[in-house]
Amino acid sequence: MFLTQFTGGPPLYSEEFGPPAMRNRHLPHEITPLRAESWLRCMKEAFEEIGLDQQPAGKEFYERLTRVASIMVNTDDTTP
Repeated sequence: MFLTQFTGGPPLYSEEFGPPAMRNRHLPHEITPLRAESWLRCMKEAFEEIGLDQQPAGKEFYERLTRVASIMVNTDDTTP
């Protein structure tokens, strides 16, 4: 639901759970720079698997996800 809303679709997430405020929702979880990079790597592999990385919209979507990943980092701990 979040990704539907995030990519310009109907506000399904907000209707169900309220405003996304994803950083706040993720604060209980330690998100290190390494973990953010790992999540992005998984997303990139998924994009490549379905060919989304070759589409202009897919490239823009991935760029937005890189910004989200950096915002989600909430600790400088370098352990995985």
